[in-house]
Amino acid sequence: MDALFPDQRKAIIGEFFVNDSRLKHISRKAYKKIAGWKASVGEPANGDSRLREQYDNLLRNSFFNAVPNSYILQRENFLERPLNN
Repeated sequence: MDALFPDQRKAIIGEFFVNDSRLKHISRKAYKKIAGWKASVGEPANGDSRLREQYDNLLRNSFFNAVPNSYILQRENFLERPLNN
């Protein structure tokens, strides 16, 4: 007699390992980028303080700006296709 719920543990375990390896790979790439950025900002070539200012301005103007919810909903076309969300 066939079981009502087939055993899918192997599929779930396989999916977990695939997702885990992808996450490790992405994390490793992000760590390398952050380490490279820290090295370039921490010790700018020839003591260039202008380069440091450019990095600080780039960070301040890109990562620390508040974005309203209405902007995100508009960019994702949420209001134009409410049934697909």
